[in-house]
Amino acid sequence: MKQLMKKTNQNPTKAQSAVTDKATHHPAYLNTLKGHTDNVGGLAFSADGSALATACEDRVIRLFKLTDITAKNMGFMKHNMITTPVDVAFGSAPNLLAVTARGIVQEANLSMVHLGSNKASEQHILWQVPNSHDGRPAVLLQSAHRSQTSGVLLSCSAKNELRLFSFAGKQLASVDAAGLHNHMAAISLDGRFFAAATFTSDVKIHEVRYDKQNAYQSVAKVMDLKGHKSQILCLAFAPDATKMVTASKDGTWRVWNINVRYHQQEDPKTLLQHQQEVPAGQAYTRLAWGPHGLLAAACDSSIHFLDPATGSRVDAIDAAHDAAVLNMEWAPTTIPVGSQQVAVLATAGDDRKVRLWQSLQK
Repeated sequence: MKQLMKKTNQNPTKAQSAVTDKATHHPAYLNTLKGHTDNVGGLAFSADGSALATACEDRVIRLFKLTDITAKNMGFMKHNMITTPVDVAFGSAPNLLAVTARGIVQEANLSMVHLGSNKASEQHILWQVPNSHDGRPAVLLQSAHRSQTSGVLLSCSAKNELRLFSFAGKQLASVDAAGLHNHMAAISLDGRFFAAATFTSDVKIHEVRYDKQNAYQSVAKVMDLKGHKSQILCLAFAPDATKMVTASKDGTWRVWNINVRYHQQEDPKTLLQHQQEVPAGQAYTRLAWGPHGLLAAACDSSIHFLDPATGSRVDAIDAAHDAAVLNMEWAPTTIPVGSQQVAVLATAGDDRKVRLWQSLQK
């Protein structure tokens, strides 16, 4: 996925920086998090929205406490890694970070890191899963929380494999996404559904089944989304897991109703289909569905805010970064900004920057 978005020139020119400086005056702009010395591919908010973790190619994972989201110099804890972190996700506590990293020969390695402070003595690795995709690299890691202490990790390989792990590092399931190559994947906030965006035009949705104590039981494919005419580049679940949004290389994006009786063979339905308002030859490469009902879509270095009910583009931030947006995620809950509670979007770019934006009203 990153290769689709990566620019040849990673060092922004003065002209590019000037354009991005203009973007920081956009009404949605909140802050730029300092400290990253290389490109940032991984982002994750804690379940309560109080912290943001990043995975940077400078071989450091960082944990920002969002006590004042507009602070000029926001402090962070960091953990130096031997391998290069690709993505990061929260475990069962705000100081437990799951990390998928790239090894010397590109193989994926999964671990859980405890960050007590910036002191090495208060940092340690709780568990590791070396070669977590059998020699293949990973492109994404996400977590879903079933309760305050339990949840699952979804790890997406660059090939066609998706794997589920417990917060204790136990592999729960391995699924073939049947798409030759995965661009990215997503898991619903409640951990019930997951799916991958692949080289095919269809999306296969899998259901994770749990017992009454929220312990994992099994995985089964339950739905197929059919209708796009080219490969799916990105997708996202609605916060309540009743809908999904997909964007395809065919130039369209769709909203689907997945709140159907699939156990009775009822198929998901397309609620909306809309053209992507992007330059010719380009497409959305990242989607995120906010807790307030607004979609964020990334195309190259720009961000579009979309209304999933009407398909209209509410607003756009041109050149939000100096280079392509690699990742973005909404905080799962609203965050205080001054006297207001706002939905916050975090974006990571191929320009070594992480930026925070507030929701624009529909």
